Amino acid sequence: MTEPARPVHEGWTLHPRLLLDSIPIVEHDDIQFRLVNDRRFVWVLVIPMHPGAEQLHRLPPKMRENALRWVDATCATLDEVYDPERVNVAAIGNVVEQLHIHCVARFSDDPAWPGVVWGFGEREPAEPLELLGRVRRIAAGLANRHGRHS
Repeated sequence: MTEPARPVHEGWTLHPRLLLDSIPIVEHDDIQFRLVNDRRFVWVLVIPMHPGAEQLHRLPPKMRENALRWVDATCATLDEVYDPERVNVAAIGNVVEQLHIHCVARFSDDPAWPGVVWGFGEREPAEPLELLGRVRRIAAGLANRHGRHS
């Protein structure tokens, strides 16, 4: 008798810094989506739930393709929901080695424009109702796109 397949995220844990700086939005297809708690920016993290994942190009090919599809879906959701001038995407990993891909809606009147948001000033935590509103809007957009990916 063969053992049932284990979920790919078994043994995976979220890096403490990501846990501290963000709140969960939703999980789809072994990807966790989190909202960075900084009222100055609409900033989503796309995190493959793969133990030991540190760099996108080193993920197993199917997981990498899945992660990139979800980065695309996240950017499309931010475009649709917030109508930003740009959506910045990056996977840096110099401070937090766990693979996480940043998708940030950018506006010419945001405080970091035209520079990058990483390390810009001090984070400004949002009020709970503001966070809930953002989470709901982004989760709904991702859920709509999840149906298209299935």
